[in-house]
Amino acid sequence: MKPKQAGPIDSARRGWLASLSWLAGVASLGSWGVAQPALAGTAPSTLPAVVVWDFENQTPGPLPGDRSEFLKRSLSENLTVTLLQVPGLPVVERQRLKDLLAEQKLAAGALADEDTRLRLGKIIGAQRMVFGGYFVLGEAVQVHVRVVDTATSRVLFSDEAATPLAGVMAEVAPMNQRLARALGGAAAAAGAAAGARTHAPETWQAYDRALALADAGNFDGAVQALQDLLARDPRFVAAERQLVVLLERQSRR
Repeated sequence: MKPKQAGPIDSARRGWLASLSWLAGVASLGSWGVAQPALAGTAPSTLPAVVVWDFENQTPGPLPGDRSEFLKRSLSENLTVTLLQVPGLPVVERQRLKDLLAEQKLAAGALADEDTRLRLGKIIGAQRMVFGGYFVLGEAVQVHVRVVDTATSRVLFSDEAATPLAGVMAEVAPMNQRLARALGGAAAAAGAAAGARTHAPETWQAYDRALALADAGNFDGAVQALQDLLARDPRFVAAERQLVVLLERQSRR
């Protein structure tokens, strides 16, 4: 019998498990320094660590209940799924960033200042930061991203995409792949299939609600919400990865 070939979902799992291993190594230092991946047989990382911040809703006058608000976290997470497939690229998980905010006694509002985010990136040992934003015009959305070097504040890469709002997650996949290649070279070219997988907007909105619970400190509620979401869509890689992160966090409490 031929061995089963690994599919895109399996590749994504390997990526985020390796990243979790790297982050576990960071935590074991007792500070927010840089550690190499700790998986047995894994070669040391040769790529600079990267942080992907939540995207900014730059729509003029967004109102409470705006149906595009879920994109702030979901666009970031969608991109993170792609980056986690780049061999040797450490990606800092968003929950680690939230923990760092608490450790530094900073309110979430402090992240509106880009200099503060760059300073936090240096503390956590990330050499690259990804900033993104979007604005909605009717049924269309314009998304833009840029990669910044934390040491020099120099913009290393920028890109944008204009897509229908209803299909934005799938439509930004080529832009995510270009950014992945900019961070990791040709090794990222074939690995973004899982990140490009299409999920209904309602699925991403449910995922965003789970992230909002985690951001508010309701980790038990977030875990339950993610488990419910995965029961409906077992192939939703972002939710599975975030569930592992939260369960790993709870195990350290």
